[in-house]
Amino acid sequence: MHNEPTFEQSVGQHLVTGLQGVSLDEQFIELVRNHKIGNVILFSRNIVDKYQLKALCADIHELIERETGFPPLISIDEEGGMVSRLGPDATHLPGAMAIGATADQGNAYTIGRISASELRALGIQCNLAPSLDVNSNRMNPVIGVRAYSDNPETVASFGTAMVRGLTDGNVLSVVKHFPGHGDTDVDSHTGLPVIGKSKEELLVCELVPFKAAIEAGVPAIMTSHILFPGIESEPVPATMSRIIVTDLLRAELSFDGLVFSDCLEMGAIKDHYGTSRAAVEAIRAGVDLVFVSHTYALVAEAAAAVAESIRNGYIDSDEHAVSVGRIAEAKKRFDVPSEETLDTVGSEEHRTIAKAIMARSVCIGNMPTQTLPDIGDQPLFLGCRPFHTTPASNGESETTPFPEWMASQLGGKALVTPDDPTNEEIIALMEETRGATCIVIGTYNGHIRQGQLALANAMAGTGLPTIVCALRNPYDLVYLAENIFSFAVFEYSTLAFEAIRCILTQERSATGVLPIHW
Repeated sequence: MHNEPTFEQSVGQHLVTGLQGVSLDEQFIELVRNHKIGNVILFSRNIVDKYQLKALCADIHELIERETGFPPLISIDEEGGMVSRLGPDATHLPGAMAIGATADQGNAYTIGRISASELRALGIQCNLAPSLDVNSNRMNPVIGVRAYSDNPETVASFGTAMVRGLTDGNVLSVVKHFPGHGDTDVDSHTGLPVIGKSKEELLVCELVPFKAAIEAGVPAIMTSHILFPGIESEPVPATMSRIIVTDLLRAELSFDGLVFSDCLEMGAIKDHYGTSRAAVEAIRAGVDLVFVSHTYALVAEAAAAVAESIRNGYIDSDEHAVSVGRIAEAKKRFDVPSEETLDTVGSEEHRTIAKAIMARSVCIGNMPTQTLPDIGDQPLFLGCRPFHTTPASNGESETTPFPEWMASQLGGKALVTPDDPTNEEIIALMEETRGATCIVIGTYNGHIRQGQLALANAMAGTGLPTIVCALRNPYDLVYLAENIFSFAVFEYSTLAFEAIRCILTQERSATGVLPIHW
């Protein structure tokens, strides 16, 4: 906030880079020095524990402020649930659909507040959350449980509550993925999705939560890498479309906060347009900050391309100046000293609240009888490990497999199954039911890998009481036999397993309300 930034410093304000390791490396320092890069995004690869992370944020802050004259925005994808980057010493918070299932918007606010206080304690003042996508396509491989619901009004009310919680905790909330990633069956990390809806159709569904968030004063919105041929006739995704960013978002919906792009190294962009060209086109379309999250050489290339485009007038220099002013304002507003100490990160109080909200989120899918069967003294627990459905979610190897965790708590036998068992594998697993008193199966996106559902239905055919828990998208439960007891639990995490344990032991009953329609 010193004197006027130099031209290079002003260009660097538009860029957000990742870094490779858990401390500042020479290449990163050079990148910031040479291109005056003003902002950083953190991933799991940058995090060992809260002490290291706080020190890293302080180092980033000091380096960038010295080189650019502005504090950095340090951002992270901390949505909760399946998209959580912080280490195990931070509080694992339930994800959007689990919160939606509690049917209490107060929980979304509380989660926002907890998230903000832990992020601020670490030195992070920008959370790329919540997702305001309306999950209207059950085959969506990337959103699913990251959405609060498939109902636009529900998404709007829960999403704006979480935004309020983050904002009240002094964290810049970046809602995503404008104008909506809910109705796709392609993941924009790997391909280029198309949503063919007209503007009128978008206004009654996808845009409802974004309009509500804008009215509630959301400070930032992230664009999606999706083609919307119904509103943009050129073959460019929302991130690179002036019609979508400037005409629709800024002019028509009256949004005057920050616009972020999704990462320009995602397949949808890199493979079709090239990262540095996309950075130029996004800023020209009206985006303020572009993410180039992984490759230093691409960050440098993008910075040089943006600088060149401002110099030769391809990007309007007045618009560039207004955009840099907007970024500077946001930094001034959110870069305030935090009272939070590292003790709040993963505190007993936060973990207790997260556990209680998760417990209230579990939904009944099907109850063939009034009461849940007793699991008996020889329960058989089955289920696959979580597999990587999208690069957006966590590296999922760290969680103890569901069957092993349950058996360690409740006794009985645990078998980790393939994620898409064949008929032969199912027949072999049937052998293992001898002597079992009950069968409990955890599915993980079985609606996409249907061998899991075939396994559950075969097990129910044994006549043993069979209970199925959907540990990601609840759509798995649609395909199960009538005699199966089933629950939607929304995520593959110890937090979720604990919630199921309480239901299997009948310490509590499932009170969640499914936030989606079959």
